Amino acid sequence: MAKQSMKYSVIAALLGVILSCSSAVSADQIWSDFSVSYLRGEDYLNPFAGYEYGSKGITIEHASGHNWGSTFTFVDALTNDDGSADEIYGEIGANVDVAKLEYGVINSLYLAGQIEHQAATSGFTNYLYGFGVGLVVPGADYFNVVYYRRINDKLVDIQKADHNQISINWSFESGNFRFDGFWDIVDATHNKFGSVASGFLLSPQLKYNIGPALGMTSGRLDVGLEYVYWKNKFGIDGQDEKNANLLIKWHF
Repeated sequence: MAKQSMKYSVIAALLGVILSCSSAVSADQIWSDFSVSYLRGEDYLNPFAGYEYGSKGITIEHASGHNWGSTFTFVDALTNDDGSADEIYGEIGANVDVAKLEYGVINSLYLAGQIEHQAATSGFTNYLYGFGVGLVVPGADYFNVVYYRRINDKLVDIQKADHNQISINWSFESGNFRFDGFWDIVDATHNKFGSVASGFLLSPQLKYNIGPALGMTSGRLDVGLEYVYWKNKFGIDGQDEKNANLLIKWHF
């Protein structure tokens, strides 16, 4: 019971951060989006033991645009079928506009910052900072490329050194179909046990909005698939997760 209480306390705290950030900048807010997702997959990978397992999760997301830039926050709550500890993971990020352009392939330049947090007995908090560009890509609602310097949590039992990350995120929409996702690419580093391999986490989602068929007049209710390809998961060379998830996502 104490474990479950701590789990839901963490969720409540992270949700509080989402709502606080949203209200703090609402005066100059241009747009916002709030969504809740359910995911189910059978091929999650434990890279330390080399076996796969099923897991289901709830993701809560909030994104907003402002006259100074944008914010993005999410919280994942995963329940694992293999008996391992449930996971709570969240990110809070903000981009601050430096320039808006109206010509060429680049339409914006911005500074970027992000915090990653996992709530667990051996959880971590990482800090990322860098800069990004918005690109003009035919058919895309947005297409961004960001460079981050990763300041990794120096956990006593790991001591993972800082390194670099390139993040690409995108969204394409046609009718009731939406194709979006992200691709995080990291270079090699090291920890107290030795080398940490370079790798990437690629996570596209293909969804269809069934809201109109159900008579919804606002928001959207998406069903579809999320595919995860995690090359060298957690920096362990040769441990690749390839995992398709059933996805239901409600924007409101």
